[in-house]
Amino acid sequence: MAEERRQWRVLGRPRGRPPRITRPAIADAALEVGFDNLTLATVGERLQVSHSALYRHVADRQELVILAIDRAMQRAEWPDPTGEWRADLREQAWAIWRLLDAHPGLIQEFLRLTRFPSQIMVRFGAAVRHLMACGFTPRNAFLAVDTVFDLTVDVFGRGQQMDRPSGAGPVRVTTADAWAEGVGAEVAELMRAALEEPAATWFERKLTLVLDGVAASLAP
Repeated sequence: MAEERRQWRVLGRPRGRPPRITRPAIADAALEVGFDNLTLATVGERLQVSHSALYRHVADRQELVILAIDRAMQRAEWPDPTGEWRADLREQAWAIWRLLDAHPGLIQEFLRLTRFPSQIMVRFGAAVRHLMACGFTPRNAFLAVDTVFDLTVDVFGRGQQMDRPSGAGPVRVTTADAWAEGVGAEVAELMRAALEEPAATWFERKLTLVLDGVAASLAP
């Protein structure tokens, strides 16, 4: 009987070493799954482990999202500072835009977060310090970076909304149509023309306007 129990234990033992789970591996798997399909279950399936095993490394789905965003930001290409504040701040904004564009669903996840990923705060702090090194006061540097970063996220998010229908009836009215009708006849054509432009083109125009404002009122 003892021999039978020993054989049962040997035959029932999993073969090979158990998969090694690390936070970087979880983050990489999350990016491979994609934000639109991101759950503990899909990441566990990607890593070939049970999703319950992930709870030893991440507390919940929000922490998983934050881990994935941090990883995406670490992988992204960020421009080297040139010392010219306007060009550098502009390139920071476009780097964020490209990051959002490279990861579908990231913008929606970001807007739902109740706390910021650490890498976002690292980039923000670095951008503020760079403007201070260019002669901005700390308060003005903070305001300039906060305005440009907010603009980038807002315009990208609005652009994503434009791609979604606002109704599901027989006649599907797009968000752009609804917005144009809502502003009144005098402004409707201007609204339609603006919404027909590619989101990146409209962002560049807004970014230029904001940078002009920074140069006029905040720059040294």
